[in-house]
Amino acid sequence: MTFEWNASRSESSDTLQLIGNLTRTTLLPLWQQRMSLFKKTLSDHKSCLYIELNRLETVDSAGFVLICEIVHHYSEHYAVKLIDVPHLVKDFAELYDLDEWIKPYIQN
Repeated sequence: MTFEWNASRSESSDTLQLIGNLTRTTLLPLWQQRMSLFKKTLSDHKSCLYIELNRLETVDSAGFVLICEIVHHYSEHYAVKLIDVPHLVKDFAELYDLDEWIKPYIQN
């Protein structure tokens, strides 16, 4: 099982793409870097962070917690949008009673 991510910047937005198997055994490198993926200044406050989930093959509960942690942290500095959210992530949100919290971040 492998997991990787790509973080990229453009003039108007930043993108975090999650790829592979986001599980308790693969997420440690991203967990350690989660707060420093993107550095923002106050003048950049209005930009958007897109988190692309369409290339995730599987997510366990620890992976779901990491996604929530990233959304929570970066929503203070960005308009965060989750792109192509797998049903498993939505199921975890419902299971942990976070479906209403996460719903505004999901881009249809």
